[in-house]
Amino acid sequence: MRVAVIGAGGIGGLYGGMLARAGHTLSFLARGPHLDAIRTRGLEIRSAQFGTFTVQAPASADPADLGPADLVLFAVKTYDLAAAAAAARPLLAPDASLITFQNGVEAPAQVAAIVGQPHVLIGTTRVETTVLEPGVIGHLSNGHLITASEFDGPPTARVEQLVETLKAAGLNAVVAHDGQRALWEKAAVLIPMSTVTAVCRAPFGPIRDLPETRQLITTLLDEVRAVARAAGVELGDAGGPRGLTIESAPAAMTTSLARDFERGNRTELDALVGALVRLGDAHGVDVPAARTTYAILKLRAERPQAEQDEAGASEALGVPAARR
Repeated sequence: MRVAVIGAGGIGGLYGGMLARAGHTLSFLARGPHLDAIRTRGLEIRSAQFGTFTVQAPASADPADLGPADLVLFAVKTYDLAAAAAAARPLLAPDASLITFQNGVEAPAQVAAIVGQPHVLIGTTRVETTVLEPGVIGHLSNGHLITASEFDGPPTARVEQLVETLKAAGLNAVVAHDGQRALWEKAAVLIPMSTVTAVCRAPFGPIRDLPETRQLITTLLDEVRAVARAAGVELGDAGGPRGLTIESAPAAMTTSLARDFERGNRTELDALVGALVRLGDAHGVDVPAARTTYAILKLRAERPQAEQDEAGASEALGVPAARR
C-alpha cells in the first residue's frame, strides 16, 4: 500500500514505521526540526515492544511533494486538526481511506467535514509514545492496541482489510463494530486519566492509591458515562479499548496531556475534559468535577511554564507575587 502519515509524532511515527518495515511505501508530512531530522537521518523508532529501528522515507511539509496515498494515518494533535485535514485532501486517492487517531470523541466528524465522510475511518489507539527528540520516536511501554471502524454503520471489507494489513505488520489491531462506542470507551478511561495526571502532576499509581484522588477519578468516570448516555452510547461498566481500566493501568503511567503541560507545550485540553464540559452542557448533563478540573487546567494552560515555575519558587521563599 501507499501510506501517508500526517503527524509523524509518537503514534504516526510508530505505526507508520511498522508499516514501512513490513514493506509498504511510506511518506511523512512533517515540519520543523522533526522534518529536518527525518530527511537527514530517517525516522528512528525506539520501542519497548519492537526494538530500535530506522525508517527511511520521503518527508515534506508540502503534501504536493508526496503524491496520492491509498491509506492516510491521520495522527496530528487535535489543535492542528483543521489545517492538517485540509493538507490531507490532495493526498487522498479516489478510493483512499483516512483513519483518525485523535483523542476525544469529536475529531472524526470534524475531519469528515473537511475531507469527505466516505474517506474517513474511525481509529482509536491505546499506546504510550512520545517524540524523544527530533527524528526519534519513543514507544515507552510494552504494548499497544488499535481499533478500526467505519465512520457510520457496521464493519465493511475495507475495515477488515485494513486490520489485516496492520496485523501483518506486527501491530495489535481489531475491528470495532461501532465506531462511536469505541470513541466513548476510550474517552471513559482517557479523559479521567489525562485530567487527574495533569492536575495532580503525578503518575497514575499514586493518584489511584490515595482515596481522595481515587474518588476524583471515579467521579470523572461517572460523568463521562453520563454524557455518553445522553449522546446515545450506553457504556455501563465497560472499560476502555479491550478492557483497559483504572485498575489495570500501569502505576508508572502518565499521559500525553500531562507531559505536554510539564514541557510547556500546547495541549489537547479542549478536546478532552473541555469537550466533556461542552457536550455536558449541550445535553443538559451536570459535570461539576469536569468543570472544576477544566477551569484549573485552563488557567495553567494560559500561563507560560516559566511564569508558573517562577511563581512557585517565589512563593516558597515568601516573596509576594506582586513584588516579584
